[in-house]
Amino acid sequence: MEGFDPTLGRGLKPDFDEAPARFHRRIGGVDYLHLRGRQNGDLFFTRHGWPFAASLLPERWFTGEQFRKPGQALAGATGAVYRVPVAHPVRSRFALVVKFSRFGQDVGITVADELISNRQFMAQVDQAEFLPPFEEFANIERLRDQCRGIFATKAPLAIYSPPTRYLAWQLGRKNHLQWTYRRQLSASQNDDTEPKVEYDWERIYILLYRWMDGIDLEQAHAAGIVSEKQMIEWTRHSAEQLLDLGWMVLDHKPRHLIVRPRRGRGILRRHEQPVRGLVDYELLVRTAAATRA
Repeated sequence: MEGFDPTLGRGLKPDFDEAPARFHRRIGGVDYLHLRGRQNGDLFFTRHGWPFAASLLPERWFTGEQFRKPGQALAGATGAVYRVPVAHPVRSRFALVVKFSRFGQDVGITVADELISNRQFMAQVDQAEFLPPFEEFANIERLRDQCRGIFATKAPLAIYSPPTRYLAWQLGRKNHLQWTYRRQLSASQNDDTEPKVEYDWERIYILLYRWMDGIDLEQAHAAGIVSEKQMIEWTRHSAEQLLDLGWMVLDHKPRHLIVRPRRGRGILRRHEQPVRGLVDYELLVRTAAATRA
């Protein structure tokens, strides 16, 4: 048992900003509280996750290589992504998205047909790499600041790295990327941060997001709630809106867009437009133009 202590040795969990300075980390513009387990696992809570800290402790949902509570693999998800219900004192339907980071592994991208003709998009697809955990959280936090009223997004709650170690071939990571990610992570932290957080190339990283209710566009189409034309148009329009904000999801597809069915009334809309959620961020990157700006 890792025995993470959300009270930080105080007996009562402090507010995020009241935690002692030694627990605070700022990585890529995102604030974390870093807890070390008895077995040397690492758990990083964001501001979004700290209020739910008791529900995010690994012993509530994870043991070894298996889920303590029944986890449901998400249909259409690439990689290992699960919906896991966890106990919460107030929210009876509280659930996590548990995502095993694939950073450093080979990328095989399936691009929606309607995006193949976009040269700017395809140029970045050719150079795609899965985002490391802290960069993924940093990117989604930046997008969340920009996309209010356009997309809903999942709240990033925590990053957990269990203490178990693996051989390089077991994780499938490309060794030549190790130095690149180490340098990028170091540069994303304040110079006065000591000790700096580093990626451990021999351990896995698990990202915890809050579950978003709804169904994806492919499911909505299969259920007869939206037409094929609507599915294609909304997928393309969502990609265009992301581009306007300076972002791309390099494997953007209908499965990554969530809508909310209404009983007998189609889907939830606001100002006659479908209320949508964007739910996959491991290939969420800045456009070349936004990076140069």
